[in-house]
Amino acid sequence: MKYLLNKAGLCFTSCLGGALVLAACGGGATPAEAPAQDPAATPEAPSPAEASRVPAEESAEAAPTTKKFDELSPEEKMAVMKTQVIPQMTEAFQALDAKEFENFRCTTCHGPGANNGDFEMPTKSLPKLDEEEMKDHPEMTKFMIEQVVPKMAAILGEPTYNPETHQGFGCFNCHIKKD
Repeated sequence: MKYLLNKAGLCFTSCLGGALVLAACGGGATPAEAPAQDPAATPEAPSPAEASRVPAEESAEAAPTTKKFDELSPEEKMAVMKTQVIPQMTEAFQALDAKEFENFRCTTCHGPGANNGDFEMPTKSLPKLDEEEMKDHPEMTKFMIEQVVPKMAAILGEPTYNPETHQGFGCFNCHIKKD
């Protein structure tokens, strides 16, 4: 199975149905910045580099959070990423292509900045998306829309993107829209 990769070697997503799927992607709102935290206040929290190397088998899968992700403290966000996002996304992506996603970790989605604590989304580390780019990769788009978006929305305590209300979690919460 061959995927179009960006400069960081990250998998490029694609689309099933052109403009309708683009509309279904939604998102694009830049999340609020997390407040700075005193490193001495949470000595047990792993460094971003350590967190990005946590193998899925060392993280127990937990139920999705009842609070929205944006309402969580930085420590709670890291716990959700380690115990829910990494294990569930590792399983999903490795089911798609075990070899390509053998080393799934924080940097797979957040890019190399995750090693330094930069978890900002959407990120320039993932491919920019537009209708044309998405049409070129229907298998990956189907996977992202049917597997990744609903799982991530549930984990983050958000509904999936609704093109009528322009609310919810979708493609553009992680990917930047191509001009």
